[in-house]
Amino acid sequence: MSTKAQAILEEIQGLPPDEREEVLDEVLRLRERMRQWEQQKARLHEMQSRHAGSGLLNRLLAERAKERARG
Repeated sequence: MSTKAQAILEEIQGLPPDEREEVLDEVLRLRERMRQWEQQKARLHEMQSRHAGSGLLNRLLAERAKERARG
């Protein structure tokens, strides 16, 4: 843990229990939003890969068709 993170943790630990609980709830919400965003990025990357892959395949098939037509 970095020095900055350690200082933040100590500051949180020094808060009254109700405020500490609010901070914990907010950190958990942030963690969930980050997890959801990572999942969304993975889905977008997968979709982009599929789209790019199909485009490459289509271009390859078109080139092969041209070659056969010339041949």
